Amino acid sequence: MANIVGFGVAIYYKIYLLVIFLFLLFFYFLYIFAKKKEYTRTNNFNQRAMLSANIILFLVLLVVVRLIYIQIFNKTMYDEKVKSQIKRNDILYGNRGDIYDNSGKSLAFNQNIYMFGVNPSALYDRESTIVGIEKILDKPFLKKKKSKILKELNEAYKAGKRYKVVAKNLSEREKEEIRDVAREYKLTANEIQFDRSIRRTYYKSDVYKNLIGFIGYTQKSSFEKIGVFGLEKEYERYLREISIKRQNIYTKNRRIKLPFSQDNIRTNLDGKDLHTTIDNDIQYILNEEMEKKFVSSQSEEAYGVILDPNTGKILATSYHTIYKDKALRNPIFQNQMEPGSIFKPLIVASALDAGLIKRNTKFDIGDGTIKKYRHTIREASRRTKGVLTTEEVLKKSSNVGMVMIGDRFTNEEFENYLKRFGLYEKTGIDFPNEIKPYTTPYKRWDGLKKSTMSFGQGIVVTPIQMAVAFSSLINGGILYKPYLVNKITDENGVVVRRNLPTVKGRTISEELSKEMKEMLEKVVSEGTAKRGEVIGYRVGGKTGTAQLSTRGGYLKENYLSSFIGFFPVDKPRYTILVMFLKPKGETIYEKFGGATAAPVFGDIVRRISKSKNILSDNISSISKVESFEKIQQEALNDVVMPDLTGINPKDVIYIFKDTDIEVKVSGVGLVKDQFPKPGASLEKVKEIKIILE
Repeated sequence: MANIVGFGVAIYYKIYLLVIFLFLLFFYFLYIFAKKKEYTRTNNFNQRAMLSANIILFLVLLVVVRLIYIQIFNKTMYDEKVKSQIKRNDILYGNRGDIYDNSGKSLAFNQNIYMFGVNPSALYDRESTIVGIEKILDKPFLKKKKSKILKELNEAYKAGKRYKVVAKNLSEREKEEIRDVAREYKLTANEIQFDRSIRRTYYKSDVYKNLIGFIGYTQKSSFEKIGVFGLEKEYERYLREISIKRQNIYTKNRRIKLPFSQDNIRTNLDGKDLHTTIDNDIQYILNEEMEKKFVSSQSEEAYGVILDPNTGKILATSYHTIYKDKALRNPIFQNQMEPGSIFKPLIVASALDAGLIKRNTKFDIGDGTIKKYRHTIREASRRTKGVLTTEEVLKKSSNVGMVMIGDRFTNEEFENYLKRFGLYEKTGIDFPNEIKPYTTPYKRWDGLKKSTMSFGQGIVVTPIQMAVAFSSLINGGILYKPYLVNKITDENGVVVRRNLPTVKGRTISEELSKEMKEMLEKVVSEGTAKRGEVIGYRVGGKTGTAQLSTRGGYLKENYLSSFIGFFPVDKPRYTILVMFLKPKGETIYEKFGGATAAPVFGDIVRRISKSKNILSDNISSISKVESFEKIQQEALNDVVMPDLTGINPKDVIYIFKDTDIEVKVSGVGLVKDQFPKPGASLEKVKEIKIILE
């Protein structure tokens, strides 16, 4: 309505001025007519002077009429013409936020790329324009297409086109080379143009792609790239850059932007930066060790995760698969699987917490079989039989013993402990599309359900659920929410969001947590996980060998082999979970978690301890090395040379002090090299040599 009224006023105003102009014109002609009569009686000179003055006055009047026409009646049209000559709509772009590891190393960052365009209709406005274009096309990165481009520009000129793309994906350096030529030949923004876009670059994309993710076009965002997977997607609203259009004012030739242009008003268009919890060194170690075993065991897939049990920070993840065309996903957060025996510590801890058993409670497992609801449950090892204590059930990974422990729970009590460990809900990890746990209410359980769940079958969990729940056993009984991003900062480094450790609940008491650490340490030192031992370090953990289920039952001789462990025992800093799907082996034992996954855990611990300069909790344990103290010299054929790289020479000497082996030292500093090499048998070895740096 306001627009209509305004339009009416404008028309009225124009008519009013026209009427005034016509009145003035009428009175002018009356004046001329009167003067003509008066001067008919005067001399000819006066007549000629009067006529000349009248002609000049009339011409001035015509100019006034033209000005009135332009300034009032055609004001809008001429305004637009002026604006089109001095104004231009510029698109301003920000940069997408970067992603860093916990030490500030860039994991995802931007590279500017440019599209170079020419206005064909302005090619021949000035002689220097086409010369400058030709000089630009002489650049090495454009020279091969010079003749073709010039031909296309000429055709576009004849067609009256105002824009022609000459080159795409130019680097910053190539753009500046073109700019130098443009300045030399005074090419203006009306003649050439650069359109900037970004190319997202990822550090070691093969290692991080399943975690950091990537950006791309979607149906909802067909003109700009957005995060479509991983942290790029989860934190899109923070990472996303802003692009705006601004109408800037230039001089007539568009060469100089005027100082009152809107573009001079400072606006930050950059996205925010993510600082993740990922430790690049640990990530590298985990990924490399997982890949080695993945290849050597010919597994179909491999999953690994390392987290800080005291905060829930994810320090590293790893995923390998033989299925290269598989949809991009991160199984650590998005796959569910039956965990197998690594689940047993949770049930043992639950029974101890509920007061249903004690650490020395005895269970008679007989010949290693038990019948439940017409199903026979057997031990994985035929040697597991007789009477076992709770600690031995865990140490020997007794299925039958676990069924007996499970029988002491009611279904409701059992389910309540599963919920307490967070197995009935998502962990809340800041990663998109975390899978919702598949659970069945206890009222719908069949008779066998609780028995099989007691040893890790008949229940599915994600690797991150398993790692978080296990961490609560060894961190004092606290269930933490896991997270991948420490903080988010703006362009000035100001923190706009910070993720802090979040307690979701308590699973067991602090006293029981200490007991569980002791029991899990013995599983490694005396039980099924001996191949996960690390000389000089106290570690704890549990192996797992889960049969793979199908609709028709369980697959024979196809397993998910796993190991979950922690170190150091006294004050755990790392929870490590490694899993291998369908590993191959000449014997069934080679497919088990103790043979496949446990050694990987040990190798990871060795490398992390060196990388982070973690000395043994008890230097005497690295120094004594029980195998040297307890085993007689004639049995040294069972002992292999430990990896001494990075160790102080005094500690090396202490390690071998109770043996007949002489240590020779060369150089200064820490151990750089050694002879014999790590893993070599120490049978009949009388002398070792270490080289320091």
